[in-house]
Amino acid sequence: MLEMKMDNRVRGILTAFILSICIWGLFFGCVTAMSAQNVKRQGNTFIEQNDTTQTKTLKGKVYETDYLYVDRNGKAYNIFLSSNGKAFINKVSERSGRKYRKYLPEVTKMIQNK
Repeated sequence: MLEMKMDNRVRGILTAFILSICIWGLFFGCVTAMSAQNVKRQGNTFIEQNDTTQTKTLKGKVYETDYLYVDRNGKAYNIFLSSNGKAFINKVSERSGRKYRKYLPEVTKMIQNK
């Protein structure tokens, strides 16, 4: 059998490294969980309670719905459904002026449960 001997100094460094990776993983997991959207539905309008932005690129057909989405600044957007049924709005970045899709997972759930 092959035995590996490790002195206490190397074992301590390795333990500290693994512990720091676990702590960073927990930190990023908590940050992601705290940034979840909070959306309320009032008739055909969905109102955003906090601002989170998710950008994705999707190819395929897009369907416009009769629903509106109101962000926390009071601006209304038409809600679209992607070809795989995910709800999103088209927004323009204030900083860069580029168009992007903001996906709305909470709204998708509400529309599917309609």
